[in-house]
Amino acid sequence: MGHAIAEMKEGEGYEGVLWLVSGQVRQTKNGDPYWEGTFQDATGNLPGKLWDSGGGRRGRVKASAEALQPGRAVHVQAVVDAYQGALQLNLSSVRPAAAGEYDPSWFSPRSRRPLEEMLAEFSALVEGVQNPALGGLLRAFQADGDAFRRFCEGPAAKAIHHAWVGGLLEHSLALARDVLALAPLYPQLDRDLLICACVFHDAGKAFEISSDPGFDYTTDGRLHGHIYMGARLVERLADALPGFPAEKRRHLVHIVLSHQGERSDGFGSAADPLTPEAVFFHHLDNLDAKVQHCLTTLERARAAGETGAFTSARGPIRKSYYRVRPGAECPPPAPPAEAGPAPRAEEEEENEKSQPKLW
Repeated sequence: MGHAIAEMKEGEGYEGVLWLVSGQVRQTKNGDPYWEGTFQDATGNLPGKLWDSGGGRRGRVKASAEALQPGRAVHVQAVVDAYQGALQLNLSSVRPAAAGEYDPSWFSPRSRRPLEEMLAEFSALVEGVQNPALGGLLRAFQADGDAFRRFCEGPAAKAIHHAWVGGLLEHSLALARDVLALAPLYPQLDRDLLICACVFHDAGKAFEISSDPGFDYTTDGRLHGHIYMGARLVERLADALPGFPAEKRRHLVHIVLSHQGERSDGFGSAADPLTPEAVFFHHLDNLDAKVQHCLTTLERARAAGETGAFTSARGPIRKSYYRVRPGAECPPPAPPAEAGPAPRAEEEEENEKSQPKLW
C-alpha cells in the first residue's frame, strides 16, 4: 500500500489503495466533464479530481465511471497537488482494488483508547449509578448483545467529531466524566439521569451510521435518524423492565429528543430542551463535540506538516483554528511557492466556488 494520507506531501506521486467515500461527475464552464470525490484511510481523508477536456472526448471520466463508485476500495495513481493550501489528489488512473490488495483495517480510523479500557470504565460508570431503575436500564443495554456491540464499535459522527471506530463509546464516556465533574455544581440536577443521557443520547447512531469504512449512513439512518432511533431504544429497554418509573422514562426520552438544542436552530432536535437536565445536557454535548473537533483538526494539521498560524479550512465545518498555543512561538510562515505551471482555469474557477470564508 502507498503511504498514508496524513503523510502525503505536495508535488509527490502516489500509488496505493484508498477507500472512496463519495464522488460525482461535474462540468466546467466549458462543458468539460470532470469527477471529484473524497478518499479516506485510517489517518484522514483527502479530496481528489479526475479531469477531462474537449467536451469529454478524451473519455477519461466516462471510462473510469464504474471504478469511481463510492463505498469501495480503489487502486489510485495520482499526483498530490494543492490549491490555496489544501492538498488534493490529481488522478491519472483508478480501478477497483482486488480483494488481496488491501486489508479493510487500512481505511477506518480507530479510537486511540483500547476497547477493553473503555469497557471497564463503562462498567464502573454503571456500578456508580445509585438509582436502581436507571442502573437496571444501563445493565439491560449492556446485555443487549447486538445494540451494545454496535454502540461500542460505531463512530460518534460521520466526519465532525469522534469520527472513528469506537468514537461513540469514547464520546459517551467523555460526557459522563463531564457530568461527574460539573453536575455537583447544580445539586438540583438528577445526576443518574444525566449519566443515562450520556449513554443514550447518541445511541441511535449505532444504527444510523455504519462502522464499515467510509462510515456511510444506513437506510434506516437516512429514513429515521439517530434521535428517533435512540428514543425508541430507550423506550424498548425501559418497557421491558417491570415497574420502570414513568417519569424517569419520560425525562430520559425528552433529553434524547432535545439534545441538539432548540428546534429553531435547525440541528435536528425533535423537541426544545424543557427541563434543567435537558438544558444542561445539550450544552455539555455541544461542548465536547466542538472541543474535540478543534483538537482533532489541530492534530491533523500537525501530522500533515501544515505551516502558519491557522489550520486550513477543510472538513464539514470549514473552520480555520488558531494553532499557536499560549506561551508558544508562532509557527514559521509557509515558504514561498516555487514557480510552476498555472492552475487550470476550470480548476481555479471550481475551487474558488468551493472555498469557504473563514469564520
